[in-house]
Formats: sequence, C-alpha cells, structure tokens
Amino acid sequence: MKQLNKIPFGLKVKTLFSGKLVTMGLFVLFVPTIILMAFLPSVDFQDSKYDAESVSETKGVVLAVQETNSSLNGKRALKYKYEFYLENARVTGESFGYEESIGVGDTVAVVYVKDELGISRINGTKNGAFGIDSISLLFVLIAPGFVIVSIPIYKKVMLLKMLKSGFKILPAKIQSEIKLPSFQIGNSKSFYRLQYSYEVSASVYTKELYAIQDEYSMSRIRMSTMLVDSHNHTQAVVLEDLPIRMRDYIVEKSAMGAS
Repeated sequence: MKQLNKIPFGLKVKTLFSGKLVTMGLFVLFVPTIILMAFLPSVDFQDSKYDAESVSETKGVVLAVQETNSSLNGKRALKYKYEFYLENARVTGESFGYEESIGVGDTVAVVYVKDELGISRINGTKNGAFGIDSISLLFVLIAPGFVIVSIPIYKKVMLLKMLKSGFKILPAKIQSEIKLPSFQIGNSKSFYRLQYSYEVSASVYTKELYAIQDEYSMSRIRMSTMLVDSHNHTQAVVLEDLPIRMRDYIVEKSAMGAS
C-alpha cells in the first residue's frame, strides 16, 4: 500500500480545478455571477420588513430626484431622497421608483419600520430599483454551473483522500472504447467512453472513463495504469487522466517509497 501524506498545496489546487468540465462549469458560473454582483446593490432586500404590524406612516418632503443606471421595461429607475421628522428628530432616507410625477419639494407619504428608523421608503416605492424576484432567473442560470463544477471537484476531493489514506497502482486493460457522437468544430477534440478492468486479490473490477481528448492524449490514456483505493477496491482513478504534474508526482513518490 502506498500513501502520500504531504501533497504540496499548489498541486492540490491544480488537481481540484483541472479538467474541461470544471473549466466549462466555471465559465457557466462566471457570466451570471458577474451580472448578479452588478444587480445586488440595486435589489430591495428590505421589502419583507414592511408588514402591517411593524410599520407606521408619516409625511415627508422630497429633497432630490435623480436618474439611476437601472431600468425596467425601458423605464429608467429614479432615486428619491427625502426627509421626515419623528419627535422633532430629522430622519433622511432614499427609495426607488419609476414615478416621474414626484418632484423636489413635494410632500409625500413615508412608510417606516417602527423598530428600525433607518428603513423607510416613500409609499409606493421600493428600497431598491429591483425586487428580489427579479434576480431569481440569475440563480436558475447559476445552478447548472454549480452542478457542473461540484461533481468533478467532489471526485478530486475523494482522490486526494485516497492518496492520503492508501492506494495501489495496478495494471489495467481496456475492455471497450467508444467514440461518442459529438459536434466538432475545426480542431476540437473527440469525446470517448472507455471501460477498463483491473484485478485485485483475484477479483476483477471495472472502471468507466469519459474523456474529451486529442488522439495523442488518448494513446497514453489507453495504456494507463489504475490508482485503486486500498480500502475500497471499487474506487479507482485512471492515472493518465490526472493533471500531468499530479501524475508525475504520484509516480515519483511511489517509486521513492518502493526503493
């Protein structure tokens, strides 16, 4: 049994985030996440606090009306700055809406949360240019990217645990290889499904691998050995499918341990 107790941190990170699925998942995550981050400052997260029992209403005066960079259905959102007085104390606030008839100096109805005077808005407006439901679609777009990223990363985490707890390097045989139909553009790589078999203590196990590789890389993967969990022989990883630096590190340290 072989063990690698001290894998360099940089090599762990490289291994966790390597692979075309992870790259694709990160890209799918990146675009809606950037859009979400741009939206968040303009989202009204206070709306749920305005329930019938916790709010009160008073009169206020509009101090300024400004256009924002946010728009909905072609209409530019406006930011209203206002003030109101409670027990001779001046309170200022900001809210957002699309009502162009509200102007500087107008008297308006202001709704405020009794226990949090910092939370208020002109009646009929919001504390953000967008309601929280407006970003729900972005979370729907983020979910597939999260799934695409999490599955291969989870497998890499299990690999690192295997390397630490104990593994064997065993010969493997290709039982079947299928070049799956895929839409290729220019020099894009082919999609393969391979099934390996390996033997541990007179028992034969199988391992499937899906790979998007060029022909040169496939020639190495076809001849690969297998990393097998010493404690659970059904768990295995194709050595040549790992990042080159991790593969070489495992081979080097295993050879040193054997010597």
